[in-house]
Amino acid sequence: MKTNKYLIVVTSNDLLEMKVKNTNFLFPMKGYCVGFSKTFLLSEINVSNAYLYINRILDKESILELKKELSNLNKNIIGLCFTDLGILSLVKELELSLKLIYMQHHCTTNATSINYYLDYMDSVLISTDITKEEIMFILDHSKKPLVVPYFSLVDVMYSRRTLLTNYNQHFGYENENEAILHEEISNQEFMALENEYGTVLYTKKFVDYREINHENILFRFINPFGLTKEKLESLLKGEEVEVLKYTGFLNQETYYLLKEDK
Repeated sequence: MKTNKYLIVVTSNDLLEMKVKNTNFLFPMKGYCVGFSKTFLLSEINVSNAYLYINRILDKESILELKKELSNLNKNIIGLCFTDLGILSLVKELELSLKLIYMQHHCTTNATSINYYLDYMDSVLISTDITKEEIMFILDHSKKPLVVPYFSLVDVMYSRRTLLTNYNQHFGYENENEAILHEEISNQEFMALENEYGTVLYTKKFVDYREINHENILFRFINPFGLTKEKLESLLKGEEVEVLKYTGFLNQETYYLLKEDK
């Protein structure tokens, strides 16, 4: 059965006012996320059927702190989305009954790897680095329903360095934690977002995967960073929104290695 369920990152509080059916909200967890200007303490998450988002690669101190926080979860927290596979051991140790979704999407590019991950978790976010044909093959052969990108800015790079702060301090500029960067060689622009744990670069255009439909989809994933509440509501109603968008690698094969000359 095809799904219209959405998993939406909460990038601002006003998104929680939306009246949209079949929506689960994903809350970037304060102290454990990069790439978001808005993060949440557990005490601030009051909606039902909420998911926590942890996308940092954690060090020992962070893991011990996280262990304390996860030991006192409210019942409204039903799932955990993460990029650090070490969190699996933590969840197992604490015997938590949470739905687990792996969201290191640059590693989820083939059915074999994804099915291996699915032996240990409930679902996986499919990568935006592959074509529509490859995505449909993965959905056809996946052991469990998967999360697919829907409409988002794509994070193309994560550095543990505070790149904007380092640059501004070096040249004596006023500090800022958000900036648009222009890359001269490719003539592309990127949105840079920094916090104390590092810097994430997003594409300036929204990847548009709304054409993907399949019976093996668990959630359609939306990171609405850069979208207003009104534009997101219009998007979920099936209306067009006036933003820069593209289909990424959906109809264009990706090459990680140069082809050999004949």
